[in-house]
Amino acid sequence: MPDPECREDEILLQTEAVSICSTDVSYFRGHLFAEDWPIIPGHEYVGRVVEVGKRLRDDVRPGDRVTYWGQTDFGGMAEYRALRPLFPGRRGVETSWYTGRNFYDADQAAAVVLPPHVPSDLASVIEPLTSVLRSLLLNPPKPGDTCVVLGCGPSAQLAVQVLHRHLGAGSITVLDRNGDRMDVALRHGASHAFNTDTQAAELEAYVREHHDHYADYVFDALPHIAAPARTAGRDDAPDKDIREIAMGLLRPGGSYVIYGATAVPQRLNTWMILAKGLKLLSTPFDVRSFPMARSAHVTAVALRLVESGLVDPAPLITTRACLDDEAAVREAFTGYGRGASMKTSLLAPSVLLDHVRRTAAATIPAVTTPTASAATAATAATASAEDFAEQAGIPG
Repeated sequence: MPDPECREDEILLQTEAVSICSTDVSYFRGHLFAEDWPIIPGHEYVGRVVEVGKRLRDDVRPGDRVTYWGQTDFGGMAEYRALRPLFPGRRGVETSWYTGRNFYDADQAAAVVLPPHVPSDLASVIEPLTSVLRSLLLNPPKPGDTCVVLGCGPSAQLAVQVLHRHLGAGSITVLDRNGDRMDVALRHGASHAFNTDTQAAELEAYVREHHDHYADYVFDALPHIAAPARTAGRDDAPDKDIREIAMGLLRPGGSYVIYGATAVPQRLNTWMILAKGLKLLSTPFDVRSFPMARSAHVTAVALRLVESGLVDPAPLITTRACLDDEAAVREAFTGYGRGASMKTSLLAPSVLLDHVRRTAAATIPAVTTPTASAATAATAATASAEDFAEQAGIPG
């Protein structure tokens, strides 16, 4: 495809990092459907500005790094992309279009300029953190609430951190079937975890023990899940799925927040909703209800949380690969969700090499002897990084 042009209300970005999201994988697996094919996936994006349209010259400069949040966005997994940014607190005209999927989206994206000390691979997590914050800030639990988070994927992990460190939640229980990911959640704010595969009977007994009165708040970060199988010898109803179990944990009048999205219809137990008077909540994509200008402020909050250390994006990036490595890109899509893996961050060759150098330098023991030893350590780190780069096929 030709390189994009930079219009007067756009910036042209050279890709530095793009992390693969469950949304990208949902298009790959057929759980979401684009209006036009083919698509270039990728929206958890960091790019360096190479050209600025004349309307934006007061907002951003060539050489700045930018990350953004946009909701029907593609195009990140390419060398360059053009973007219509909307920066927090800056004047700008927000325009919209009807997507054909029941909501209006903005032509602009909520964008922030990154400070130099935030690495590009970790900064790509600001996009999903913005999504999580849009949901949690509009539909927050009360301080001290007992919370349940469905799933332990990347967005759920971010939700656990935000609930625990920023919103003052009480205990947080996570439900998932991936033990490795559950362990990550327990290390970063979750109090309890149930494996819905290996602890199904224990979990159902836990619901009965509390008489539908355990949690105040459920955050459903699950995308598409298949309907449960029927128990052998029973034809009346399938076993309970994870969403019905979570509704069973809620107290009457509790809040059930839907965050995960799929175009494939999902099961919801309407009897549970009616019997317990549950509040079903969500944050709209439609910019008539939640303008992109508001999302720009949320993106700024996401950046501050990462900068301050209140949210740690490092556990979410479990694999890094070169954007030019086709085999690694394919493996990132086909192997998504296996084991302890979270996100693959696809990096431009120079950015991946910088990451390797930082990692190599961090593994060299601290030097307390004269300057010559420090220089030797730096040389060893550089040599280690260059060896790795050569093995990985990263251009020099």
